[in-house]
Amino acid sequence: MEIESVHRAESAGEGRDTVSVLIVDDHPIVRYGISQLVQQADRTLLSSHTSCCHTAWKAISSARPSVLLMDIDLKDGCAHKLIEKIARSTFLTRVLVYSALAGELQIIDALRSGAHGYITKDAEPEALLRAIHAVYRDGSYLDPAIASKVIGQLGRVQERRASNGRRLTQRECAVLKGLSEGKRNRDIAADLFITERTVKYHLSSMYNKLNVSNRAEAIRFAFEHRFFQ
Repeated sequence: MEIESVHRAESAGEGRDTVSVLIVDDHPIVRYGISQLVQQADRTLLSSHTSCCHTAWKAISSARPSVLLMDIDLKDGCAHKLIEKIARSTFLTRVLVYSALAGELQIIDALRSGAHGYITKDAEPEALLRAIHAVYRDGSYLDPAIASKVIGQLGRVQERRASNGRRLTQRECAVLKGLSEGKRNRDIAADLFITERTVKYHLSSMYNKLNVSNRAEAIRFAFEHRFFQ
């Protein structure tokens, strides 16, 4: 079964204040724990849960959940694409990112992709429920623990791009070189003795400095400016 669990409330129990939640996370225990939390909470309904962006999109298209609660660091690397796809659609589903990643650039990238909110996985269960309802009710939510540094980062973006935005660190250059050689994130990570998550962090930082939005644009920039010649 592609979508691992589906729960629908009886029509008599549903109301305008009831928030239906679709959970996307590739860790079964995390999905189970959040599913239990959502099902037991007041005015919150579990629509379904899955580990795959493809089945998540199918669920959004058919069930139209109020909130998509998803990890941004999925193994298949599709999270940003799914967020962008939802943002371009006519669906009213709000996207709340729930992630262990709390770096400024990861958060900003998620918001730029179209996410309506961001909360870290060390948040208390009650805080997660409040975030779900805030995104549904107000259209946005940002974890107070990360709000101040994100606002500061956004305020410094233009200044950094104007002054030293194109100065890559040695590690970022190494990651860019790996991209230009057609290597996958896992191969770059192995070459540099770092994790794939760290590679993604360097990619995000590098994209910001080069004012590009994806691998193809970064590689084109590298060759146009003869980074490795």
